[in-house]
Formats: sequence, C-alpha cells, structure tokens
Amino acid sequence: MFEAKIDANVLKECIESIIAVVDEGKLRISAAGFQLRAVDPANVAMVSFELTREAFDDYRFEKESEANSIEMGIDFVKLHDILGFGGREDVALRLDEQAQKLVTKMGSLDYTVSLLDPGSLRKEPKVPELEFPVQVVIENEEFRRTIRAAEKIGDHIVLGVDGEEFYMEVEGEMDKLRLALRKEQLVHLTPGTLHSLYSLDYISAMSKGMSHAANITLNLGKDYPLQVEFELAEGKGKVSYLLAPRIESE
Repeated sequence: MFEAKIDANVLKECIESIIAVVDEGKLRISAAGFQLRAVDPANVAMVSFELTREAFDDYRFEKESEANSIEMGIDFVKLHDILGFGGREDVALRLDEQAQKLVTKMGSLDYTVSLLDPGSLRKEPKVPELEFPVQVVIENEEFRRTIRAAEKIGDHIVLGVDGEEFYMEVEGEMDKLRLALRKEQLVHLTPGTLHSLYSLDYISAMSKGMSHAANITLNLGKDYPLQVEFELAEGKGKVSYLLAPRIESE
C-alpha cells in the first residue's frame, strides 16, 4: 500500500528533472521515499533521482509481501501534463496495485493514470565507477544563461579547466562564445588542466531539468563523461545526470 501527499510544485520540479533525460521509467517506492535510475534510448545520458519521504506532507508505505519496495512503470511526460491541470494545490497520490493505476487527486480533480508494465521498460542501468579529477560548483543561473546563449551558435560545447579557471566554449561556423570564470568567481573549483566536448542538445535539456537549483556541481575529466549533481525540494531530493563525451577527431 502506498499513499502520499506532496506540494504540487515540488513534484513538478522532480518530474521536470527526470524528463530532461527520459520520458518514462521505473520509479521505485520504498519506506525511505522515491528512487529512479534510467538511461535515454541512445545510451548517451543517464539520470539518477532520489526523493526522501521527508519531502512529503504525508507518506504511507506498507509492504504487502517480502519485497521492501514497489516498482512502478510511469510515463513521466503524461504525469507532468496532468499536474499542470491542478494548479498549485497539494497532490494526493495513491497506488492501486491490483488495477496497476496511480490515482492523483488535486483539490476536486481526480485523475487516474494507467501504469506501464515495468517489464516492458529498459532495465535499470548500472552506475559506472568513475573517478573525476576536477570538480566545479557554479551558480546555476550563470551556467544556464551560458547554455541559452550557446544554443544560438553551435551543436557542441567544451567544458574545461585551465589552472584555476573554469570555461565553457562553443564555436559555430561564424561565431564563437566563451565563458571564463576564475576560482574566486565560483562556489568551488579543483584546479587542473583538462577539457571535454559534449552535445549541446543534451546539456540544454538537462539545464531545463535543473532550473530550480541554486548551485550545480560539475564533475569533469579529459575526454570523460560529465556528471552534473544538484539538489531539489530544499535538499530532500537529489539528482545526478551522466553524459557521455563527444570524442574530438584528430
């Protein structure tokens, strides 16, 4: 049995962080809260999501079997659209395991969502063991503003560190954009010398999913995956994106 109540804006914020990478996935519900790990169809990006039960106004989870969690297959885009009908009211959630439906109640509006068969969805990916030599903590608005500008210029973006300076650079056929921030202009920087190239489409989508975060953490290496970490729901939720690099041709 699962029933919960949560602020609509918090739930929307969480779902937006997920649909930045995947449209659907397996949401694991336990006594501790929500968990999800999913990879996009192209196997280029992965999202890991956690929301503790403390983020909810009310949270009830009772095991009906020996399993310590329930797995729900959810179309997150559909759920996000449904939440848009409810305004800013609290959302009550109730799982009907027999009918495989999620009942959402927002004020006087009840909406029953049919769940997806978890067996029909992609397997939960394993998180690769990665060691990142450099970490950058940057104000989110600075990062997102640069991404919005970069979208006008090219398709790929370089993220790198040169000594005690972090930079983002994109070059098109005619134009070039570069943001450079020294260590004192950042929340945190591990000095180093490295850079990697990434798809701007993916980073742009991710930047929309992290729009409510104050700061974001970028874990970097040379020609290495990018890991972006940030918090949601006043620290009661955590999201991590992993994005494969584009290997530059010689």
